[in-house]
Amino acid sequence: MRDGVDKADKKGEVKGGLLLTPALKRDLAAVESILRRQVGSRCQLINRISGYALRGRGKRIRPLLLLLSARLCGNEDGLRPVRLASVGEALHVAALIHDDIIDDSPLRRGRPSANARWGTGFSVLAGDYLYSRSLQYLIEEEDREVMRAFVGATLEMVEGEMMEQEMAGRWDVSSAEYLEMITHKTASLFSACCRVGAMVSAAPPEWIAALGRFGLDLGVAFQIVDDALDLIAEERTLGKPVGQDLGGGKITFPLIHILSEGSGPDREALRRLLADDRARKEGEGWQREIRGLIVKCGAVDRSCQIARRYVERAKGHLEIFPACQARSTLLELADYTVARDR
Repeated sequence: MRDGVDKADKKGEVKGGLLLTPALKRDLAAVESILRRQVGSRCQLINRISGYALRGRGKRIRPLLLLLSARLCGNEDGLRPVRLASVGEALHVAALIHDDIIDDSPLRRGRPSANARWGTGFSVLAGDYLYSRSLQYLIEEEDREVMRAFVGATLEMVEGEMMEQEMAGRWDVSSAEYLEMITHKTASLFSACCRVGAMVSAAPPEWIAALGRFGLDLGVAFQIVDDALDLIAEERTLGKPVGQDLGGGKITFPLIHILSEGSGPDREALRRLLADDRARKEGEGWQREIRGLIVKCGAVDRSCQIARRYVERAKGHLEIFPACQARSTLLELADYTVARDR
């Protein structure tokens, strides 16, 4: 068994019970090696900050999506999927560095964020450096379609972040607006990684399109769950401050659910809390009260149900592919998206 899930290989356990075969672990190790080489500036401070961010204990879902998509399309041993998987992860890490600056987040992946350690100016430049190094790798590939996919996703990520900032403090955001925002912010890169994996495997257009749709729906589900975890997870498990989105005025599906579908008293209670700027500035008590209301109303469970629908739709896009280990692993990865705790 060259790829997919190997239940007997306990050393292959990586994220949330997902087990990878030696071949996939080898490819992921090669991705890590390339990421380390991407930190090759003449400026040692850039190397320290970028290297620190890249060494965070991330899930590496985006590289996995690209590698598995390539394998699903018959490309099991190519170097190009490994190189491009590192690009997908570097773009993601660059975005995280900038996100932490925007949100003034003290933690990322259970450690002080780059912003907390080195400050805004240095961290902005380190994120810019990773974006630029990623583009350099893409130019060296000399593949316009691959470049178009990743550059397009990067543009969408910026647009999604801008949408989120525009929505901050607005408690009348609709579910359609929220879904559009997370599609740009998160799902676009998931989709690009899946499509690129197929592109470099000489896959037919219908396979490329199907994997792109798979990644898009999976990315939406991933972000819905991520936002729900921000409200209920423990900081030690989540690796970043719990309630950070709420404290930053960001509306997510649990809040949208109560405000649009909750009972009259629950809607009124939440509106009162959200409008109480004084209590909000005090922080912890205000957040605790809102989280209690969210749990009482089953809003997180409702969010997970919606995420599950997107996961099932994502899995449906893989039905055109023949049964194989890569397909099985992508299906398990999709299920992990809604089962994870961080």
